[in-house]
Amino acid sequence: MQRISITDLNDSVRSFLRKARREGIVVEDERGRAQCGIVPYREATAGARQRAWREIKKIQRKVGRTMKRKRTTEEEFDRLLQEDE
Repeated sequence: MQRISITDLNDSVRSFLRKARREGIVVEDERGRAQCGIVPYREATAGARQRAWREIKKIQRKVGRTMKRKRTTEEEFDRLLQEDE
């Protein structure tokens, strides 16, 4: 993904992107198939980030307990996942 400062864009591009801030934009080809999209980025609040990390840690503990109970290693789990691909 390429990052660019909003100040490096010309006025017409900034105007176009202002529309994306409200609801996002999907660019379609002549057949109506989505080719790319612009999704507005909304930064999570500090509280939301803390709740998300707590939930991730809870899930990790749960997975760890299950793997220990089933005597499964991460390497075995990775191998099984790769076989399904």
